Amino acid sequence: MSNETDTPKEHPMAADDNFGFHHREGLPTGENYKLTPEEEAARKKRNVAIAWSLLGFMAIVFTVTVVRIGQNSAGAL
Repeated sequence: MSNETDTPKEHPMAADDNFGFHHREGLPTGENYKLTPEEEAARKKRNVAIAWSLLGFMAIVFTVTVVRIGQNSAGAL
């Protein structure tokens, strides 16, 4: 009365020496994909949003740093 579902199966990656990575993974294949104009526009918008977010974060870190240094130097006087 036993079938294949009764016996536990070994995980497929358990015996793999490459930790789940194929030996060709990450190597250039020569495949090219041409983006459509809509995809290019979306990529540009996304890149601009990331750039503005990064600049905003840098401004916040700079402002917090200047304020904290100002507080420390004012307390030393």
